[in-house]
Amino acid sequence: MFIALNSNGERISIENAIKNDEYFCPICGEPLIIRAANSFAVKTHFAHKRGTVCYDDWTHDMSEWHLSWQKQFPEQYREVIIEKNGVKHRADVCINNTVIEFQHSPITGEEIVKRNDFYLSCGYQVVWVFDATDKIKNSIEDSIDPMKCRNDDLCWKRPKQQFAIQIPPQVTVYLQYKTCVSNSQYSNQEFDIMLLLTKISPKDFTFYPTIPYYILPNNFLKEYGIELNDNILSVSDIIKRTKLHIEQGQRKPQKTVYVTRNRIGRRWHL
Repeated sequence: MFIALNSNGERISIENAIKNDEYFCPICGEPLIIRAANSFAVKTHFAHKRGTVCYDDWTHDMSEWHLSWQKQFPEQYREVIIEKNGVKHRADVCINNTVIEFQHSPITGEEIVKRNDFYLSCGYQVVWVFDATDKIKNSIEDSIDPMKCRNDDLCWKRPKQQFAIQIPPQVTVYLQYKTCVSNSQYSNQEFDIMLLLTKISPKDFTFYPTIPYYILPNNFLKEYGIELNDNILSVSDIIKRTKLHIEQGQRKPQKTVYVTRNRIGRRWHL
């Protein structure tokens, strides 16, 4: 975990933790230690002492990627304790009645289902963001830019057994990865792109066709309650504009027959 309680019961983030001070688990109240302070593979975090049994038995991602996403949200929305019938779990982010889980490390399908069921039973919408960097490919060409491929061209490099599950309609899934975008203005620059999935399976997935827009991290943040520049679209705004773009592209001119004094003509309109 990246947030613990100090001896006064105040929330303290790992960045503000002081060596040799006492810290406690927000769920079980047991003492914590600071772990991985000098690690390059795992981000520095709070951990239970060996042998401690915590009420929250879920595994939690401790990667740099995971923490960098959490830090985009104000601290009061991070690592929020959610309780129902005496059962407590720690949500990565809980904001505006939505629980957001960020996942870089491997996770089993069973645990995904457990988290979905728990949060949904508590009345929350659930959003997953998976780090798919270097984990997806284009089956037709080299580019994994969604503007350059059909919806069914992108697929997993390796089967993802954790996705052999049913995704409820109240659960939204995004994949984040890096790619060079089509626009020549940004040639040779990598961007973080987010795919909003409409279907997911162990072998492949289908994403929402957001042409002519990309979903970028700022669009995601705007969607889920972070105040940003008014010019930045939310994901919902992108979807609305995309639907309009598709409708306009598919709409064909229709003929209207009209009659004036001694003349019959045709008026074309959209």
